[in-house]
Amino acid sequence: MPHLLKLPQNQVGRDFVVGDIHFKTRELHKGLLALGFDKSVDRLIAVGDLIDRGPGMLDGLKLLGEPWFFTVKGNHEQMLIDAYRANPHLPYSAHGARWWLTIDDESKPMVIDKLDSLPMAIEVETAQGVVGVVHADVPVGLAWNDFTQSLENPQIQDVALWGRERIKKHHRGGVPGAWRVCVGHTWIPHSLRLGNVLALDVTGGGDGPLAIYSVHDDVVYVDGKASGLDQAERLGEQLKELEQSLTSLKTLAHANKLIETQIASREAEARVQQITSSWLNLADDMAGMQQLINALHGLSLLSGERRSAKLEELQGRYGGTPTGELLIRLFDGSTE
Repeated sequence: MPHLLKLPQNQVGRDFVVGDIHFKTRELHKGLLALGFDKSVDRLIAVGDLIDRGPGMLDGLKLLGEPWFFTVKGNHEQMLIDAYRANPHLPYSAHGARWWLTIDDESKPMVIDKLDSLPMAIEVETAQGVVGVVHADVPVGLAWNDFTQSLENPQIQDVALWGRERIKKHHRGGVPGAWRVCVGHTWIPHSLRLGNVLALDVTGGGDGPLAIYSVHDDVVYVDGKASGLDQAERLGEQLKELEQSLTSLKTLAHANKLIETQIASREAEARVQQITSSWLNLADDMAGMQQLINALHGLSLLSGERRSAKLEELQGRYGGTPTGELLIRLFDGSTE
């Protein structure tokens, strides 16, 4: 199968892109339900790492046969493929792959062939432009078309499956030639926008809901709610739109165009309401983050049993959330 899969524009439904699923199918379906996902017309594109770590093995593998589901190949798929190709009899269970030991030997070649047929990148046509999907990253400075035309190159494949430079160094230059590019692989506590690149792996296969990007809304949702960092980006865009509306309103008013002025006034009022709503949601998130920062600062001043008790309290308070997962990774020595 070619390394690039091109999907035509969805003329009848919506398109969504989800972060690393890792067999967390219960969280996936919960997130889709909150967004009113319609399997008859909508499409879901995944950033890879469908397999490993989570409990929903059967449901996860069934997704590969659904007509509304598409995914690129992730590094977890590639590791399993490489291990099986090297030694089909190896009891492979690394990196959360113990589920592989439960697959009967007769079925394993079929699963491997299916995973190996997955594209390295997916390109979705939209009214706004191309939305690219790749598991880990596009080499910094490389345009989308140059990237997709170079997918036979092992070095490019390595970045596509394993790259972390853009997210770890917060390169905001984006990927030229694409409207949006969605990636996963690198675990972050909240979804992140770096130019036109959206980083969506907010769980790393751990506890918590998945991040789902709505192409139609250009918004990242978690359990049906716009994510905090995404709201900040949208707030900036809404302020620019309001500025344009007010400039237009001023021009129409000076020209004594009464009807057009009334229409423009209502549009500006609607934008003010949107901005107010976005700000209130963002303010709540900022207040919650400040509370967490204050708690971590207090934790840093403690030691011994008092520190352990405070940490246990924080983990209990944020249990089952991306913040709780972050605390576990920071203080329990867990790795991605």
